[in-house]
This record gives sequence, structure tokens and C-alpha cells, in this order.
Amino acid sequence: MPALASLLSALVVAVEPAAATNINAVQGAGPFYALTFDAHVEAAGAAELLALLRERRVHATIFATGRFAESFPELLRQAARDGHEIGNHTWSHPHLTTWAGNHRHDTQPGITRSRLQDELRRTAAAIEAAIGHPPSPFWRAPYGEHNAVLRGWAAELGLIHVDWTHADHDSLDALDWVEEPGTRRYLGPEAMARRLLNFERKTGVSLAGSIVLMHLGASRPDLPLLEALPIVLDETDIRGLRPVPVGELLNRAAGLPGRPAPSDRAGVR
Repeated sequence: MPALASLLSALVVAVEPAAATNINAVQGAGPFYALTFDAHVEAAGAAELLALLRERRVHATIFATGRFAESFPELLRQAARDGHEIGNHTWSHPHLTTWAGNHRHDTQPGITRSRLQDELRRTAAAIEAAIGHPPSPFWRAPYGEHNAVLRGWAAELGLIHVDWTHADHDSLDALDWVEEPGTRRYLGPEAMARRLLNFERKTGVSLAGSIVLMHLGASRPDLPLLEALPIVLDETDIRGLRPVPVGELLNRAAGLPGRPAPSDRAGVR
């Protein structure tokens, strides 16, 4: 994938072998940021969210699991028709590292090169069956659990890992997935929007070039993103920032305005 390889020098990433690259922000992309949505097994509110993005003429990157692609192919087809970039989120959304148990990103026992690559291959096939062409060359690890070894195994299939933007003890995670009212991270729509919009002031990390995590399909009955996202879009518009897919963010950093990164037409190998 030479086209993408030439763009990696524009990324804000740790110094690692190129095969293990992790994209969490992009320098030099101008007044743009990436909106990304993970799609796992829930579809509640997904059609309404896609309609909202369509109405606002906003394009994003959607990381879909194979199970989502298999269960809701029409939603994924609609997303592709609307111009969204579709990435790989594994087949079954497994924990890939031991983070949940020990706050370390050691590769989870049972997660082998063969297992991860099978998850990614099956998902690529399901996405292609749904949208009629291969997904983008980007993938996102479930729960944000990844390490250089896992990213290297995925890179053997031509896939580059896309995280979201982090700062000390904070990140551009909308927390729309937190289900339990009254818990510390459970937020209403207004607080959810303000969490994202206040990130730059709070952390000193610019929203320009950043990558925001949200979800397509919710387990919360109130569907908070349908209220929170317009607040974010309105405020970032006032600030002169425009949301784009990850591929376009990379290409803008490389001086190719308005042109999203091409899909790997050969598919996952």
C-alpha cells in the first residue's frame, strides 16, 4: 500500500516500526478533524444518526464488526452510499489485550496471529458483501486494546490501526457507550458534547487533526448522540473546524485536499 505508506510521516504517532503504526492524530491537516464511529452489535439509533450526518453533509469513518455487517448490511450499504469510509473492527469484538485485568496491554492469552487475522479477514469479507467493494485499509481494535505485536499482525494484511486522540487521563471518547445512570462516566447529551468541545482547553491538545470516538448504534434508550452530535458540529463549525473521514485527514496532511484515501481494492490478503 505505497500511497498510504507515503502519508505516515504526517502522523502523530510513537516512534515504532512502520508496520506497527498507530494513528491517533494527524499533524498538518489544517482546520479538520476526524469523526469516527464504532459499530459492534447494536443498531438502535443508527439509521437516525446516519440521517443526521446526511442532513449535515458530514462524512465520517465507521469501524464495523463482521457481526454488524452480517446483521445490518443495509445500514452499512446506506453508510457507504452516503460517502462514509468503512473500516474493520474485527469479527466478534474480542478483548485483544489484558488491559481490563491488569491495566497492561499484553496480548491476551488465546489471541494469536492466526486468530486476529481470521477475525479481520472474515470482517473484510462481510463488509465487502454488504457494500459491494472492499473496506478501507484502516482497522480499530475493540475497546482500544492494541499493542505493536497486534498491529504488526494486522499490517501483514495491509491494515493500519486507527486509535482516537488521547491526552493525560483524558481522550476524545464521547462515552456514549456508558450505560449505567449515576456512574461517574455516564453523561447526558449536553455534558457529552462539552466533554469533547472542552478537550483542547483542558489538555492543550488541539482539536485540529484529532480523531473523535463515537458509536453507531446505541444500547442506551435515550440515544444521546442524536442531541450531542449537533452541538459538537455547530460549535466546531463556529471554530472553523470541519469533520472528515480519517483517510481524508491523512490526505489533507499530504497536500491532497478533498480526496479520501483509496480503499485497498485487492482486499485483505
